[in-house]
Amino acid sequence: MRLLKYSLILLSLNTFSFSGTDCFDSSFEVGVSHKSFPFGLLEKSLTVTKKGCELTFAHNQWKYLNKKWVVDICRDPIHIKAAEGSVDVFRKIASCNTVKNSFCKQYTKLKRVIEDDGLIFASGVKSEIESDHGKVYCSYVLIEEYLKKSVVFNKGQNYDHILKNNRNETASEDSGFSVDPTSGKANF
Repeated sequence: MRLLKYSLILLSLNTFSFSGTDCFDSSFEVGVSHKSFPFGLLEKSLTVTKKGCELTFAHNQWKYLNKKWVVDICRDPIHIKAAEGSVDVFRKIASCNTVKNSFCKQYTKLKRVIEDDGLIFASGVKSEIESDHGKVYCSYVLIEEYLKKSVVFNKGQNYDHILKNNRNETASEDSGFSVDPTSGKANF
C-alpha cells in the first residue's frame, strides 16, 4: 500500500495538465516584467504572443533597448526574424554545436531572454497553460523543438511527445538535425 501511495505521488509529479498538442494549438499573449539594474529603478519586460504558428517575443530592457523576435514554427527553412529597428532574417545552416554563426547568436540571445526574463519571473505553474509561467514554458518548448532540433510543425498533427521529451531530456549535446516525420521534409 505504501509503495502504491509513493508511486501515485511520483506519477502526479511527472504529468502536465496540458499536452504538447494543446501547447501547439493554443493562442495567447502573456507579459512578464520585473525590476532590474540599477537598484531596481528600471524595469525589464518580455511579451510573448502566440497566434497559430507564429511566436513573437518583444523584449524591453531599460526603456530604450527594445528587441523583437518573430519565429514561425511551421515554416521551412528554420529561421529567426529579429528586429532592432529594421528586420533581419537569420537562417539555420547547421547545428549550433557544429558552427557558430549569426543564427546561433540570435538563438542564444532569444533563449537567454526567455529563460532570464520569462521563465524565472513568470507567475503561476509551468504545468498549467492558463498561467503565465505555463504560456512562457509552452513557447520555450516550441522554440527549442523548432530552432534547436529543427522540427517543422504542421497543423493537425499530434505533438504530445514534445513535453515528454523535454521533461526527460538532460542538458546533453544537440544531436544535430531531426525533422518531424509527418512534415515530409528531408534532413539537411
